[in-house]
Amino acid sequence: MDKPIELLSPAGNADCLKAAVLSGADAVYFGGGSFNARRGAKNFVGKELDEAVEYCRLRKVRTNITLNTLLFDRELEDALNFASHIYAVGADAVIVQDLGLAALLRRELPELPVHASTQMGICSAGGLKLLEEIGVSRAVLARETPLDEIKRMHEDSPVELEFFCHGALCMSFSGSCLFSSMAGERSGNRGTCAQPCRKNASVVSRRAGKDEFALSTNDIMMLGELPALIDAGITSFKIEGRMKSPEYVATVTRIYRRALDGDRDPLSEKKLYSIFNRGAFSTAHIKGDSVTTGHVGSAKPEKELVAEAHESLRRELPKWELTAKLKLVPGEAARLTLETEGRSASAAGRIAEEAITPPDAERLRSAAAKLGGTPFSVGDFILTGGGFAPVSEINALRRAASEELARRILELDRSEKVVSRGDIAGYVSPDGPAEGKPLRYLRVRTEDEAVSSGAGLAGLDPVDAEKVDLTKLESARGRLVLILPNVLITENARKAYEKLLSSGVFSGVEANNISEWQMGAELPVRIAGVGMNAFNAAAFTFLRSKGFTHIMPSPELTAKELRELSRDFGRVMIVNVFGRAPLMQLMHCPVKEYRGCRGCSGYAGELSDGDGRRFPLENVRFPGGYCLVRVMNSAVTDIKEAFDESGIGAYAAAETPDRGENAERTRGHFKRQVL
Repeated sequence: MDKPIELLSPAGNADCLKAAVLSGADAVYFGGGSFNARRGAKNFVGKELDEAVEYCRLRKVRTNITLNTLLFDRELEDALNFASHIYAVGADAVIVQDLGLAALLRRELPELPVHASTQMGICSAGGLKLLEEIGVSRAVLARETPLDEIKRMHEDSPVELEFFCHGALCMSFSGSCLFSSMAGERSGNRGTCAQPCRKNASVVSRRAGKDEFALSTNDIMMLGELPALIDAGITSFKIEGRMKSPEYVATVTRIYRRALDGDRDPLSEKKLYSIFNRGAFSTAHIKGDSVTTGHVGSAKPEKELVAEAHESLRRELPKWELTAKLKLVPGEAARLTLETEGRSASAAGRIAEEAITPPDAERLRSAAAKLGGTPFSVGDFILTGGGFAPVSEINALRRAASEELARRILELDRSEKVVSRGDIAGYVSPDGPAEGKPLRYLRVRTEDEAVSSGAGLAGLDPVDAEKVDLTKLESARGRLVLILPNVLITENARKAYEKLLSSGVFSGVEANNISEWQMGAELPVRIAGVGMNAFNAAAFTFLRSKGFTHIMPSPELTAKELRELSRDFGRVMIVNVFGRAPLMQLMHCPVKEYRGCRGCSGYAGELSDGDGRRFPLENVRFPGGYCLVRVMNSAVTDIKEAFDESGIGAYAAAETPDRGENAERTRGHFKRQVL
């Protein structure tokens, strides 16, 4: 039997939660303060979160709680205890980005469903296979995933597929953006993104003007694509907007509810544009790149649209049809029993009197059925006894019985699982500290650089995987690693890299997306690159369990955090000590949009911001005539000397040559305080 299609709406605060529920959402998603990617939203803390979950459960609306940030080791215990609490109060699932946390949750709270956040960057069947092995039940797909790839993923895996159908579109591939973090110490992976992509930017060689926004994308709108996405295998449609208003949540939810129910509002697109837009809507990448940039947000809804949203918030949607049984036997206590779906609750009142005239069944039914403001409605009404009780008494019985019924619906046969520090420590499987001087791992872009590097390991990040000259690499055989990009989103792109891996020239692979975890599985060296976002010891342990021989920790970690990790994993750890950090990974090429395709071969020009900073653009060419464009940091990260003096023991130090000899230098997060 096909799984019902779900509409999943955002709830940044209590008013938005109510707007989503009363406008027809099947499920809502929201955060609990910390550990969620929208820490700027009001969110729900303490008792507020418990009440929000109960409000939804009473209305048969599922709750998905966001735990979708990367976590430090010191935070894992609190995150697990938070997950234990929301499980105990009846939340339906948690949304997770951190691989280590996902593995811990499946071990410690196996009955709590875990959904993979879009920040995990799942974009192929390989990623779903890994989720299936962990026990993750749903993947929120990367917004760049094309329709034919979605269909292939659905056919290859039982993991449920969730997809963003409306709202803001990040310019960078999800989970691979370090722009806000490296440029302003506000990490998107930690829930504090400052959205530098929405600020002035230009791909013309000058300071960006006040009207130039080369990284600010238009919003997505999939209203017309719902049937095709359902046919491809999407079972949950997600609306973006935890920072938006209740009117926005109500309007967008109501419009998509009608569309999914087969009753599309003829004015829906106009209303969606009015409530909020960033220029013309796009369908992202599901049928090819339809993204455009240069847009700023605008919300100028008509008064009628706002009034329509407010009106929808005044109407409770009954979710439980009750059978009401009123017993009025003279000389006995009046009793009202409410029953629904195997649950019942009764309330007894004053002694029923002899009736002077026959009871007015309709009047009594009307009193018993006044359940406005609750998720209940009365269907069948059964009157027995023939006695008399005043309407005020029936009203009191109705209130008492409905409150008791609500309590019984909310009862859970669960006991809160307490997660101890010992549980976390028991999960971590350390490899031990490194010994001796770190090996040099040089990451390069051309065959000539790989051969002449002289490094212990040379990683080739090819500009075009289909044009690599393998004969040039023969002399470097035995120390060559093939670097996979953060995004391999089509079958043809993956085949091009798999062909290189099977050539026998490479003895290792560096994967930068969990969808690539099985590629090069037979090679002796398997590196989990920075794209894997290894942030804590639990993530290191998980990646080691999946066959990775070496791990590159996140560049967002400080010297103190790296030092702590190296005590247990220095033997397998590779730290980036020199090179420009990749700030964004773009599937939409701004150079092509503003200047036309220039056939770039490794260097695609520069991006400049309103402060005059220049960010080099690198490209990777894929089969089919499209590219991945990387926005590189304006400054070169250089911690070579600091690393040597830091006491961090690591298997290897990674370097990426930089041709900007006069570029500004930075130590990145190495000497910074906690994010």
